[in-house]
Amino acid sequence: MTDIEVQESYTDHDGGEFSAVNVRVVATWAAPTFVENLAIDPAGAIFVSLYSHNRVDRYDPATGAAAPFADLPAPPVGLAFDADGSLWATGGTFRQGPGYIWKIGPDRSVQHWTDLPDAVFMNGCTLHPNGHTLLACESLTGRILAIDLREPGRWSAWLTDERLKPNHPQFPGANGIKIRDAWAWISVSGRRLILRTPLQPDGHPGPIETAATHVLADDFAFGASGSLYIATHPEQTVFRLDAAGNRTTVAGPKQGAVGTTACAFGRAPGNENVLYVTTDGGLVAPYEGAVQEAKLLRLEVGEAGWPLIEPV
Repeated sequence: MTDIEVQESYTDHDGGEFSAVNVRVVATWAAPTFVENLAIDPAGAIFVSLYSHNRVDRYDPATGAAAPFADLPAPPVGLAFDADGSLWATGGTFRQGPGYIWKIGPDRSVQHWTDLPDAVFMNGCTLHPNGHTLLACESLTGRILAIDLREPGRWSAWLTDERLKPNHPQFPGANGIKIRDAWAWISVSGRRLILRTPLQPDGHPGPIETAATHVLADDFAFGASGSLYIATHPEQTVFRLDAAGNRTTVAGPKQGAVGTTACAFGRAPGNENVLYVTTDGGLVAPYEGAVQEAKLLRLEVGEAGWPLIEPV
């Protein structure tokens, strides 16, 4: 994707007013590195997927050190922890496939869990409130996949809809997914939409509805107030969409938010009101014609995150 193609295709994003929060760069990776996603364990350690390096790295906020954690046989994309402390990763080469699911243990062991032969664009994921299902976005075919975490190889299409498909060839469709108050929220990058679907008593999805328009969203996180914090990737920002619909861009290129890919709230003591954001340094959409180092940003946003796993 060239910078010109991106510029022509994302002009309908509405980031509201600009009001920067305090931002600090806490880790970097030399260009070109595609840091794609992140997940934070209960102790507060931050795990990031390096799509470009077939690797997951671990950042320790107590020491400020980042180091390789697990090597994978294909590019990792989405990350999510389960209640037992295992890190689940989606992966596969974008637009080529096949897709994969891996289980990474606290001891760095990697278990090849599930093959997804017809999944050619795996993306963000989250744990279903039932605790034994991973919901994962497949960005090209308009599906949210349900991967059984109790038995390797078992999976199905949990949600399929035309609105989850991209409507621009250079952008993904369903990209990020999070659960809040028994609703699954899904960012659809190519359509500039945030959609949501209620979880039924049996755990299946209900009717899809539109939660926000004119939003170029990659992955996102919920604050305790109900605000969405959104990584906009080629828009080169992080922005907040509050529960009342107000929009504020809280970080831009001058704060290091070039190629923002995902965000998650800190969990270590003293980090509760901190939003961590991954960037690819503009690898997909160069800023001012140049690719920068990839970064992990620390944003002080003034609120804690919404609990990641909730009972239904």
